[in-house]
Formats: sequence, C-alpha cells, structure tokens
Amino acid sequence: MITERKKISNEKIRELAEKASKSLLTGDYTNSIGLLKPLLNAKIAFSKLDLLGREIGEACCRKPQALLTACDQIVASETMGGFVVASRALTCLLDKDLETVMERTREYIVKGNKWYVCDIIGERSLGQALVDHFDRTLPWLARFLTDENKWVKRSTGVAIHYFSKRVVDGAQKTQKLLELLEPHIEEKQLDVIKGIGWGLKTIGKHHPDLLVPFLEKQLKAKKKISKLMIKKALTYLGKDRRSRLERHVQGL
Repeated sequence: MITERKKISNEKIRELAEKASKSLLTGDYTNSIGLLKPLLNAKIAFSKLDLLGREIGEACCRKPQALLTACDQIVASETMGGFVVASRALTCLLDKDLETVMERTREYIVKGNKWYVCDIIGERSLGQALVDHFDRTLPWLARFLTDENKWVKRSTGVAIHYFSKRVVDGAQKTQKLLELLEPHIEEKQLDVIKGIGWGLKTIGKHHPDLLVPFLEKQLKAKKKISKLMIKKALTYLGKDRRSRLERHVQGL
C-alpha cells in the first residue's frame, strides 16, 4: 500500500513524457508503459499527472492511433494515476476526433467501475469536451444520461460541474444544461443523484438566478426529487433563495 506522496518536479515530468512519447511514436508501447508505470503506481498530486497526460497527448496527437493505443494500455494498468493521465491525454484529440474521444471516455468509465474513475474522467475528457465543443458534446451528454451504466450517467453531472466552474459567464449554455437535466431530476440511483447534484450545486454557485426558477418549477410540479439532490443544489444559495425553495420542499 502506497502511503508516502511521491515528489517530482515538473521538469522531470516533462522529461519522462518526452521519453515515453518517443517510444509511443515508434510503436514501442512496452518500453513506454514501462517508463510510466512507476509514476502511475505512486501516490502523486493529480496536477502532476495532468501535466504528464497533457505532455504525452500534445507530443503524440499527430499520430492519433498511437495515442489511443497508449491510453488503452495506460488504463489497462488499472491505477488511479493511469485514469488521470489517459483521460487528460485524450483531450488533445478533441479537435480532431471528438466522437472517438467520447467513445473511449465511456469505455474507460465502464472499465474503471468506481466512483473516483467516473469523476476523474468526467472532469477531464468529458468536461473539457463540454468546455471546448459545447454544441457537439451536448448530444453525448444526453446519450450518457440514458446509459445503462450508473457511472456513465453520473459522469454527466461531473462534466456539468467542471463546465460550470470553468465557464462562469455562460448563462445561455447553462440554461441548456438545466434543460438537459430536467427529464432526469427524479433520478433514484444514489450515485447518479450525487453526480447530478454536484452539477446543480456548481451551477447554483455561479448562476443562482437560473437555478432557483429551475428548481422552483420542478418543485411546483410536485416532482419527487431526492432530498440529497436538493441539499446539494442549495449549497451555495443565499438564505433568501434557500428559504424560498425550502418552502416548496416542505409542501411536498
């Protein structure tokens, strides 16, 4: 069990990424993964792993298939760090092939089969896709919300959280996200509730004027919304707004 946090400089991260990328581009995946494995198995700050993934992605994006194969093998290590590196590296392909990135995103979430894998990927390849390619990513979120896998469904709320903290002036886009979530507001599966609640919570921090009427509409319609989801959604709202909504909750 890893108990000590590994310390490594950004310079060393970049050097490692350069060496691993050279091997990847020549098809020597065994050597590349061998170089990365000690770091993937270590307890290390996510910011360092994000840097590693971004450096590898930028170096290898001119050969998408090589990068995708590398991401597959990194994920196959089944380490927490591996999911961070692979999902961050995938973002470098968003401009070229968003569809493949979304397919890999789902595949990795299902393979990981853990809440933290869902959240790692939801904040990276899926969340960044929403930031950079909103209109093209929105249909994928709609698809993920109806997925049979609970972690894939949860990832949509995580992606919305990520978008909402990165694009704080996107009121029109945020309204579209609320409309996307509306048919799923009565979700019963706990892990999905937490994901959607997280998204609503961050929307409420930056766009309370959008969230409050949205929730009021749902509550007036007597929709059976999870108390946990409501609790999360109200987190950043001021006292007056909270009281306004809580009156509707008590009336249910």
